[in-house]
Amino acid sequence: MMSLKSAGLESKDILIALWKESFIQAYTAEHSMDNIQKYCELNFTEENAKKVLNDGASKCIIATDGQEPSGFYVLQHHDCPIELDGPSSELKQIYILSDYYGKGLGKLLYEHAVQSTIKAGKSWLWLCVSDLNFRAQSFYKKLGFNAIGKGPELNVGSDVLNSSLMALRIKNNR
Repeated sequence: MMSLKSAGLESKDILIALWKESFIQAYTAEHSMDNIQKYCELNFTEENAKKVLNDGASKCIIATDGQEPSGFYVLQHHDCPIELDGPSSELKQIYILSDYYGKGLGKLLYEHAVQSTIKAGKSWLWLCVSDLNFRAQSFYKKLGFNAIGKGPELNVGSDVLNSSLMALRIKNNR
């Protein structure tokens, strides 16, 4: 049975493991293992996990299937670099392990992130997605996100990727 739990510092090792494994699974077709390993070593560290889990403007939710971690999202309450007509939150990361692709876990995490965004009083949910991550782009488009502009360059080892910013207007009933 799937369950979602707010992650605190006690979950840092789980978050690091999920970061690494889900990233490797999502990008092995696009990047060399050497570049993926370099990216993981640089970004998925204990220090970075502590920063995310201690940041009062961030929320990390970990999904488990029974006792097994299966996915997560990180939501950061800050405005989009492209002006939107209201306050926003960034869906910084949403990843699931490949065993859960097509089983509704991504949508469950997304819906929870939307509710967290609404509770925070935000009008928009936005994200940055690699222009090579067609699976994620398709997922977000199905959920109603629209491309709103060019995102930052993303470095995965020696690979330099273009990205796009996407946003979704959230109906705030508050």
